[in-house]
Amino acid sequence: MRFGRYSGGKLKVKSKLIRQFAYLISAFIIVTILISALITFISQTMMYRELCRNRIKEVGDYLSGLILDDAEDFQNYRNYYIEHYQEIRIPCDFTECTEVRNEFYRAFKETYPGHSFMTDVKPQDMPEDLQLLYYTYRHAHWLLIFEQARASFDLPYTYFLLPDDETHYTMYMIDGERTEDPEHPGYLYMGDSYYEEPEEHQLLWKTWHNAKRYDEVYEWNNKWGNTYSYYTPLSIHGECIGLIVTEIDVKNVNSMILKSTGVLIVQLAPILILLTVLLLLFIRKKYINRINHLSTQINDFSSTRAYETVDAIKAYPYGNDEIRSLADNTADMIKEIRIHEEKIAQAAQFKSDFLANMSHEIRTPMNAVVGLSELLSKQELDEKSKEYADQINASANTMLVIIDDILDFSRIEAGTMTISPKDYNVKTMLEEIVSITSRGLGDKPVKMELCLAQDLVQELHGDSERIRQVLINIISNAVKFTEQGSIKIDAGSARKDGSTVDLKISVADTGIGIEKENYEKIFDSFSQIDSKRNRKAEGTGLGLAISQRLIQLMGGNIEVNSEYGVGSVFRITIPQQIAAHKAKGPTAPSNAAPTPDAFFAPDARVLVVDDNSVNLYIAKNLLELYGIRPTCVLSGADAIRAVDGHEYDLILMDYMMPDMDGIETMERIREKFPAYKDVPIIAFTANAVAEARDILMNSGMDDFIAKPVKSKELEAILKKWLS
Repeated sequence: MRFGRYSGGKLKVKSKLIRQFAYLISAFIIVTILISALITFISQTMMYRELCRNRIKEVGDYLSGLILDDAEDFQNYRNYYIEHYQEIRIPCDFTECTEVRNEFYRAFKETYPGHSFMTDVKPQDMPEDLQLLYYTYRHAHWLLIFEQARASFDLPYTYFLLPDDETHYTMYMIDGERTEDPEHPGYLYMGDSYYEEPEEHQLLWKTWHNAKRYDEVYEWNNKWGNTYSYYTPLSIHGECIGLIVTEIDVKNVNSMILKSTGVLIVQLAPILILLTVLLLLFIRKKYINRINHLSTQINDFSSTRAYETVDAIKAYPYGNDEIRSLADNTADMIKEIRIHEEKIAQAAQFKSDFLANMSHEIRTPMNAVVGLSELLSKQELDEKSKEYADQINASANTMLVIIDDILDFSRIEAGTMTISPKDYNVKTMLEEIVSITSRGLGDKPVKMELCLAQDLVQELHGDSERIRQVLINIISNAVKFTEQGSIKIDAGSARKDGSTVDLKISVADTGIGIEKENYEKIFDSFSQIDSKRNRKAEGTGLGLAISQRLIQLMGGNIEVNSEYGVGSVFRITIPQQIAAHKAKGPTAPSNAAPTPDAFFAPDARVLVVDDNSVNLYIAKNLLELYGIRPTCVLSGADAIRAVDGHEYDLILMDYMMPDMDGIETMERIREKFPAYKDVPIIAFTANAVAEARDILMNSGMDDFIAKPVKSKELEAILKKWLS
């Protein structure tokens, strides 16, 4: 096979893929183990510590129950201890409890022969030496009980506290552990005191004074470790005679948790490693070999441009999954690369998309310039300020013409320009165009005249807006390049059949003219003939290029005749349908100022949605010209909240907003609030291309207004939708 010389490269690519998968899966396993260990540690920490708390509570209840079963004897023992703790301040051995008991009973029988203890003779009735012997025995007994509880429940400490309210000393009456360290809490010798400040041990003192059980567990740290303590008040006959304290060392708990976590890691690691190996073998067999072959073919094509690569890809057994689909797509792509026309078309598309996006982005700030300048011109200003405002507005509108030229050109280049025919009146359209373009003459000694032929069919059906755009471009050029003389517009028509005519319009000027060798160049994009001489002429050089393509799109043609230094004549011919009904003339010029007499709606409730605060400011002020006090919000989410519980007559909705665009916002409002299904929602966007308009209208928007919005355009929308 001709690709055999790349076998070394194939092995390198294959090894690299395997290593990358191995690293990826290993990292995943390590992270999985660590997360599992962390989750286990946290969950077991919570579980074990809760068990510790429950255990010391149970032990406290257990010891409390044992003492209360022998409550009277224990209370006597406790009272005796308070009065005589110096006499019984002796260490006791737990193994000697029986011996001490027997010694007491021998002494009792010698002192009271024939009498029964507790029945005939009470402890408090016995002589001092016998009482001391008895309570020494009882002390050993209770020590043994506490020690047995501590050992049974595996606790470090269990003891009975007798706090002193005045000195804040805690005297250890009973302790379950023996120690020789006098500073240790478990120091056993009777009568030794352990100083504890109330503010440092609030739970202890609160339990002692209130004689209530609390669910709280006191946690403290010292040089012996981290310990949980639980205090159980011991009440006999309504009197709190002390506290039973049970404690557990958290260190042992933590050791158990760490050990359990380690066991989990040890158990998981080999299983996950085995799964990793098996997974790598599976990936290698099922995917890497095929991906490696496809990668090799692509590399071969990129270096040799050999189109046999397509056959090699098609012949390899890739299976019937996504990799097969990827291989087929790759082969198709390689074949398409050979078609240079598609590459050119793709480049042109990228350029057109860029221009369209740029035009949209420029229209957004231009909305502020046009809107604010128009609002400013309507204020009561001095003559100089009024002139400044008018100049800003004029310059902004000139900029809009340039932007629209760029936008139209991008749409034409992308093949998305559409024709929208409607009935119109030719005479009215031409008179309006002459009125608009003649303003550009200023003080120049140039006469502009409109001549309508007798055979002109005035009521036609076609795209009057595109024809208007073409004529404004041609006549505006004549105005720019004619310093003296005249500009003449002739219009006529020639019937083709009963329903169609050729609309013929010519524009003749006495301007600088065009040399014959440059006739074709004037229709080139971004081109101006004799640019040094025409440096004063504004524009992108797109006007005639756009005009020619629009005319061609409508099935017509454009011709030019010119003599350099004498003047030029542009002739256009466009086939048009004869209108079935009389066309309505256009409304007043778009720059006419709104007046309250024309439209005024102070009671209208209007919601404006736009993510740009400047756009909201302009819309608000324009609406206020009609007496409307709108509600303005900055996002789709805010719009949904605004309509909740409020009724609006009209919503102006921006299209391109972050998080939730205008279409989604409209759909959510109408879905969540059925009453808004009949409320007009108007698209209010800087995306002025016809495709965007179609998308918005087809999505359910009721109408469309492009930014930058002018007062007259807004007035037309308000009149249409606010009855």
